Amino acid sequence: MLRIALEGCPYCGSFEVYRSQPATWLDRACVFLLLDLARCHGCMRQHFRPLLFPAPEYPTRSAKKIRPDTCQ
Repeated sequence: MLRIALEGCPYCGSFEVYRSQPATWLDRACVFLLLDLARCHGCMRQHFRPLLFPAPEYPTRSAKKIRPDTCQ
């Protein structure tokens, strides 16, 4: 059963929580109950958060190359 949390993860207590994309129609229908789906990056479990306390978006990977090109 999924839980509802205001801050952090209700399962492991981690504060590394980001918004998650709803996968099922039930996850999408929770918007009518003013709930938003979030995922913890500590335990990788999903839970719901009230829309008044939204989780931040996951920071996108930088477009900068990790290694410089050595072949020219």
